[in-house]
Amino acid sequence: MIKKPKVVLSFCMFLFYSYLVVSQNNQIENSRLSKLDSLSVNNVKNDSLLIETIRLAKKIKAYDIAVKHTANLIRYYNYETNTKEKGKTLISNTKTLLQFVKNKDIVSKFYFEVADLYYYLGEFEESIINYDSAFFYANNNVSLKGLSKFGKGIVYVDTGEFGKASIELQEAIAYFKKSKDTLNWINAKNSITILYGKNGFYEDEEQERNELITLANQYKNYPSLPSVYYNAAASANKTSHQKKRINYLLKALHANETSEYKNFFLPVLKLGLAAAYADNDSIAKSEKLIKEIELDSNFFSGYNESFYLDAKMRLAFAKKNYQASKNYGLAYLNKKKQSHAYEEIQEAEHFLSKIYKALGDREKALKHYENFTNLKDSISNVQKLRVLSYYQTLYETEKRDLKIQTQQRDIELLHTKDKLKTQWLWFGGFGLVITFIIIVVLRSRSFAKKQQILQENLTQRIMESQEQERNKVAMELHDSVGQQLMLLTRKANTLPDSSFHELAADTLSSIRAISHNLYPVVLKRLGFSEATQQLINSIDENSDVFFTTEIGFVDDMLSDDEALHLYRILQEVLQNILKHAKAKSVWVEVLKSNNNVMLTIKDNGVGFNFNKALKTNKSLGLKSIQERCKIIHSKLIIESQPNKGTKVKVIL
Repeated sequence: MIKKPKVVLSFCMFLFYSYLVVSQNNQIENSRLSKLDSLSVNNVKNDSLLIETIRLAKKIKAYDIAVKHTANLIRYYNYETNTKEKGKTLISNTKTLLQFVKNKDIVSKFYFEVADLYYYLGEFEESIINYDSAFFYANNNVSLKGLSKFGKGIVYVDTGEFGKASIELQEAIAYFKKSKDTLNWINAKNSITILYGKNGFYEDEEQERNELITLANQYKNYPSLPSVYYNAAASANKTSHQKKRINYLLKALHANETSEYKNFFLPVLKLGLAAAYADNDSIAKSEKLIKEIELDSNFFSGYNESFYLDAKMRLAFAKKNYQASKNYGLAYLNKKKQSHAYEEIQEAEHFLSKIYKALGDREKALKHYENFTNLKDSISNVQKLRVLSYYQTLYETEKRDLKIQTQQRDIELLHTKDKLKTQWLWFGGFGLVITFIIIVVLRSRSFAKKQQILQENLTQRIMESQEQERNKVAMELHDSVGQQLMLLTRKANTLPDSSFHELAADTLSSIRAISHNLYPVVLKRLGFSEATQQLINSIDENSDVFFTTEIGFVDDMLSDDEALHLYRILQEVLQNILKHAKAKSVWVEVLKSNNNVMLTIKDNGVGFNFNKALKTNKSLGLKSIQERCKIIHSKLIIESQPNKGTKVKVIL
């Protein structure tokens, strides 16, 4: 009876302690996820980072973050690594989480990336279903609605549903105009251009494409410019302008050098150019490009496989190796039938008829030619052309009406006799321009300031992570490896051969030096002033440089973080002196002055040009010092000239 209260009390204390541990673990994991989320947003091409972020988000049920980065990972597999099947494996498991996602824009973005993936896998029906889902969950997000319509329109273009394609693309353009999304507006105009080409409106296509290229060049670094030139080459091929075809493909490769989708476009463009060279008897050039592609299996597998088969078919035909050309042609036709790409199926049937004719098999040549003509007729049915013609007429009418309105305004302005109104118009226009310039300058400064703050925050997070990792590694070396080496040293003492003991002792000493360098334990135990003196003594003993020090007690003015960053700054400066300065003597001073702590390091070395060093790629140490000074809100002064030594002063 007496023991029961103690048992109950012990049990309650156990529950309370367990709650504290769980709560602390949750806080740690939430903090870690917040950092991973921030890093992942800025590193969407780092699959390891994305996978770890998704894993932790699922673990603590942060479903919005998990789904957001799964969409980014699917995009990475689709566009960057050509491992689309890996992306496909993520879909089913992630769809079960969508019901828990609060931000429906994230759900829309996920469905959009899934739809894109299915499109490039050739699974067009699944692609359309997911584009519709993306549109449904976009709610009031005009940009996402436009992207969903745009993607769906492209699918209809590839499957020969030209009437439906025109409707979806026109709707997409309206959404992009509403959201002022210039980039995707240009993309949609590119697809309309492709639509004209697929239906034989080559003059309209060329006119639209020339306008499009002008817009793209004004945009600067338009990422899809390679595809614009590639589609221009496809139309040039249809109209038998082979020189223009090759010229457009060369322009596409040149534009691709600065495209953010470089890795995605490169194999397609090279294989397209190889096919063009083969068709125009430039066999050596074609073979060279195909050999470059064959160095990497990712370049001729998956989505790229059909382009590879097409180029190989044409090259074999040009070399009069008709049997090999036939095998590649049949494989290409089968691939296109799986994806229901009717225009490419039509072209494959046409080319196979040429191959069988060269082989002397007239029956099969005729069969494939009939397939070609039947398919061409079915694609170009009257109903689809009427829908397309209607939208083309509507588009041309809108452009004409806008032109007439502009001309009428010009005529009214030219005939106006009211000088006062004209003057007010000029003054008002001038005032608006000035106002606009002021707003632009203020916004650009505000944007630059925000970017700088974000960059500084990211740098601080990275430095904090580095210090945490250094601390972790130092503790592991000290507690695990250090303890084992200590035991080994003691054991070596008992051996008759003293060299074993010396080797073990030297190794233990090296491990301790590395551990101390990673995280200065003495800084916590003895404080900043004593740790600084020991650091200088250690360097003094192991170098030819003469050190003079004046180190006052400043520990009571420094927080732990300030002490650590100031110590790291001192380490960095001294390492730079030893590596680069060729100094004979160094003077280090740590003093209090009013409410300031001042660290001064002077040497009599070769000096350097400070501004020039910051601009070179070799200035990471100086940039690290600058960032640490910003973190602890201190002033950094560096005075140096060639052959006149260097003085570094930090005022905290």
